[in-house]
Amino acid sequence: MFKAVISDAKLWRSLLAAVSTLVEEADLNATPEGVKLRSMDPSHVAMVDFEWPKNAFEQYECPETTKIRVSLTSMLKLLRRVGSNESLEMSYDNEAKKLNMSLKGNILRKFTMSTMEPSEEEVPTPKLDFNSKIKLATKSLSDIIEDAQAVSENVRLETMKEKFVVNVAGELSSAVIELEKSSEVMFELDVKEPSKSTYNLSYLAGIVKTGASASEVVSLEFSTNMPIKIEFELPQKGHLLYYLAPRIEPE
Repeated sequence: MFKAVISDAKLWRSLLAAVSTLVEEADLNATPEGVKLRSMDPSHVAMVDFEWPKNAFEQYECPETTKIRVSLTSMLKLLRRVGSNESLEMSYDNEAKKLNMSLKGNILRKFTMSTMEPSEEEVPTPKLDFNSKIKLATKSLSDIIEDAQAVSENVRLETMKEKFVVNVAGELSSAVIELEKSSEVMFELDVKEPSKSTYNLSYLAGIVKTGASASEVVSLEFSTNMPIKIEFELPQKGHLLYYLAPRIEPE
């Protein structure tokens, strides 16, 4: 049996929207410790790893691990009109293979959606060591990415001991955006070794845009020509993180 109550239904919708940036359907792994989700996008360029621990729920019951494969697109459609001060109750009918959802506010709305056969594929956690870590305000990173998109389809991220640099170059224009370690929006800059790597802006923009709706602080970790880890801070020790493969540029 799985039953959970989320006091802030709007936050839950934002978290699902962030996950749906990469995948349209995924397995919600409900365990006695909380809900987990880890999935690759269809092109295997990016991975999302989401966890919402049991103490982040208002109520939580799950005596044994239950894997529920859902259409995130369909779930978000049902939750599209969720308002402020609404809570969400979810319960899974294992026999009928249906997920029941109740939105409670000034009125009560009940939805039922069919689930699918869970995937047998297990996505492993990448084992990577990073030479650079940047922690900054999500809004600032979102602004930087938006500026970069006006110039090119790819962005080069670079770290120095006292500076984080974003480079973009298109056919007609280029841009350089710099953040000093002392900047008000830079909370941490830890550089074991200067790093430089290029990533696809379409993926990066989608991740940052939806992540910004759920978190005010984001961390970037990467090394030269290696995948980047993008982690958004969540309450109650929850986590929402992504791995994005680099674009290897010719020397």
